[in-house]
Amino acid sequence: MLSEVGSLARQAANLDVSAFGDLYRIYSPQLLRYVSSRVTGAQEAEDITNTVFEKAFAAIGRYRPSPAQFSTWLYTIAQNTIIDHYRKRRLPQVDDAEAELFAVTDPGEGPEGALLAYERRDTVYKAVMQLTEDQRVVIGCRFYFSLPVHEVALMMGKTEGAVKALQFRALDRLRRMLAPEWSRS
Repeated sequence: MLSEVGSLARQAANLDVSAFGDLYRIYSPQLLRYVSSRVTGAQEAEDITNTVFEKAFAAIGRYRPSPAQFSTWLYTIAQNTIIDHYRKRRLPQVDDAEAELFAVTDPGEGPEGALLAYERRDTVYKAVMQLTEDQRVVIGCRFYFSLPVHEVALMMGKTEGAVKALQFRALDRLRRMLAPEWSRS
């Protein structure tokens, strides 16, 4: 898949519209989920996702396949577009964990299951908010956006070792904060 994306990205950089369309089909669901976790409304998320792809299409001729992967490049455009969106609105950004609080639960869970899911999301959100900003970014990128360590390192301007250390410390801290909570469930 990675080599296929690399090939499509090179073709798209040479202004192959069909290749860009294939990249859109591959990344749009994943990018929409990411943007949805950062904003409060579904329509708003769709609009921002479309804006990200419009910006990517407008800049694809300047995309250089190395050293960054296409997903890192696209993620950077998305992050900057979200920041611009909130600057215009002057509203605070919604963190990944906070967005989970607004997620719709499976209607088949029933009221008890929905309440339990909400309480767990609230507990995780509060724990994640106690992490450092860099730790929150690493956790969000690695576990929500599923970016590999080297892409997170490129995006953050850190070494892979630093990203791994941030992830380890964040997970260790979350485990220590949440272990008593999960043992009661």
